[in-house]
Amino acid sequence: MTKERLEHLTTQYNAYVRSFADEDGALPAMMQLKVEHTHRVVEDARRIMAGEGWGLEEVELGEVAALLHDTARYSQFKTFKTFKDSDSFDHAGRAVKIIHEQGWLDELSKPERDAILTAVAVHNKREIPAAVKGKALQMAWLVRDADKLDILHLLEKAVHDGSLERNPEIAWGLQMKGIPDARLMDAVEAGHTVSYDWIHCFADFVLIQVGWLNGGLQYRSSVRLVQERRALEFREDFLNRLTDNHPGVSRCCSAARACLASREQF
Repeated sequence: MTKERLEHLTTQYNAYVRSFADEDGALPAMMQLKVEHTHRVVEDARRIMAGEGWGLEEVELGEVAALLHDTARYSQFKTFKTFKDSDSFDHAGRAVKIIHEQGWLDELSKPERDAILTAVAVHNKREIPAAVKGKALQMAWLVRDADKLDILHLLEKAVHDGSLERNPEIAWGLQMKGIPDARLMDAVEAGHTVSYDWIHCFADFVLIQVGWLNGGLQYRSSVRLVQERRALEFREDFLNRLTDNHPGVSRCCSAARACLASREQF
């Protein structure tokens, strides 16, 4: 991967995205949200890689993986009017198919291509398969961390600017009030992964993000960024308002706070 190839690929990707624009040249609001999300994921991936001291070759591969991770979101929303995979298709798996069809990585070496495609394929999975090793694992961790960092940002922005009310699809159209699922609270407090099948209300949706802060980030630089951005403090306050100070929220947030503090020490 070279800087020139990266710039060319970015141009090709942007042209693909623009193919979903309306007749007036504008993308639908939810697709535009995904464009902006993708650019911020790339930016956060760069911040993580800089903090971890990655070399130039690794950085360029990481940027490509971050850029391509949500490639299938545009066709997903065009066809199904949702970003919920369970109501449409696995957007990570479909992204790999589109990348192959577009031939965007054909000029890369097989190890480079495999690392990027693996990172894209597993970025939304509950856990990274044990068979993923080496550079592919390194890239998968990067994309998962950077993706989570911006999803955290997106929720906060949507709450602050009112876009959550205007575009409830941001949170899958879930009901705002409700007590989090007991299984989900237990898993988040224990630092375990959760099933999206457990999401029944918006509090569940937000609590999953608290779970990311309790052991769900791989890189120290990612932990530093969520601490600087006060991601946990926002979610604790917001969840308390959504659930009328349910004690399970306090337990989960306390566990996440302890995890973040322990990661900062190493």
